[in-house]
Amino acid sequence: MPKPSTLQGQRIKIVLRRFHIQTPREIIRGIVTEVDELGFRVSGRRFQEITDLETSLPVERPVEDNTKVYWIPSYSIRYSELILPGSTSEQEDNEVQRRKPLTVAEMHGKARSD
Repeated sequence: MPKPSTLQGQRIKIVLRRFHIQTPREIIRGIVTEVDELGFRVSGRRFQEITDLETSLPVERPVEDNTKVYWIPSYSIRYSELILPGSTSEQEDNEVQRRKPLTVAEMHGKARSD
């Protein structure tokens, strides 16, 4: 693992652990603002992975409009990925950031296609 000081200021995607398979996958995307032995502080947005009703594929969508600061303890991280400039991860991150936020119904699994 890189030194904590090298992570500060980096763009990152953090996938959080799920405690039940039916719980939507939670993802934090943003900039690392602080790192210590217990976890990360990230300025960014929270996303959920939901199933697209048309394609049946998983799609990441923002949960809120605004950037917030999140404290993410190391034990709650399933995996993380640095988003490097010019990479396919950066292209994906840019696309995901532009998606419209989930509605309340979509967050609670009540969205249906007619």
